[in-house]
Amino acid sequence: MTKKKESKRQLVLHKLEKLAASTPYSSEAETARAKIEQLKIHCVIVQVAPATDGGDPGTIAYGYYIVEDGTLVMTDAEGAPLKHHAIDGRVRLLPDQNAEQVARILVRKMHGKDPRGGFCRRLQYDNRGIV
Repeated sequence: MTKKKESKRQLVLHKLEKLAASTPYSSEAETARAKIEQLKIHCVIVQVAPATDGGDPGTIAYGYYIVEDGTLVMTDAEGAPLKHHAIDGRVRLLPDQNAEQVARILVRKMHGKDPRGGFCRRLQYDNRGIV
């Protein structure tokens, strides 16, 4: 059984968690916890298609993001930045903006727009059947 290689972000998180748990100084522990929160990969779940009375349960999309120095970066579940041909995955947050709300907006914009585009994109079928 092979052990999955940890990313650099995960290694830093583990070190900070150990530091926060082991240090006798409360200010150092608080600083480590703040840095852990900053490095954490956050997940948002967004409804991108509503449920209908015809039996369609709707559609949701998962989005992942991190916040680095006041900039929201859309990532995959592992923390690697996403690249999209039409939508910028990095957004500088204004002082009055909430990172989760901005991430939800970006997930809605990215959903349904295949980053590869073109002929080989995934087809979307509705669940209404033949009318």
